[in-house]
Amino acid sequence: MTVLFARLHQSWDGRTRREQRMLVVMALLVAAVAVWLGVVRPLTDWRDRAADDRAAAEARLSDVRTLLARLPAAGGGEAGAPEAQGLEPVLRQTAEAAGLQLVTGMDPSGRIGFRAANAPAAAVFGWLGALDTTHGLQPVSLSIVENADASLQVEGAF
Repeated sequence: MTVLFARLHQSWDGRTRREQRMLVVMALLVAAVAVWLGVVRPLTDWRDRAADDRAAAEARLSDVRTLLARLPAAGGGEAGAPEAQGLEPVLRQTAEAAGLQLVTGMDPSGRIGFRAANAPAAAVFGWLGALDTTHGLQPVSLSIVENADASLQVEGAF
């Protein structure tokens, strides 16, 4: 190691004052570029990605708040949303108005379940759409199977 330093010192002493200054300036420029590429640039890229992630998170938060505002309030309920004990009559009345023969009962998770056999597709989807638009109700589970005669067998829960 000392041999290497001795050679570097001898090489440095063999250069003119002008060459020594140029080598010092070149070393400073190389160090500045290394700091730029190794420290400054990664930090600015990280900051820009963090700003983009924050903007995306704020947009998602806004979407979630919008969706939460549309949900019925817990406890008192929304003016158009039926209470839990009044849910089954609403399901039956809207199903009859849509022309569906609906069987209701308790599903395994403790929610109000429903079943309709041999139901026309237009009536089923019209009923589900009407429940969503007029009462703000959407099924938490839904299974639709097409029968051989193009009618539907529908099961679900609210």
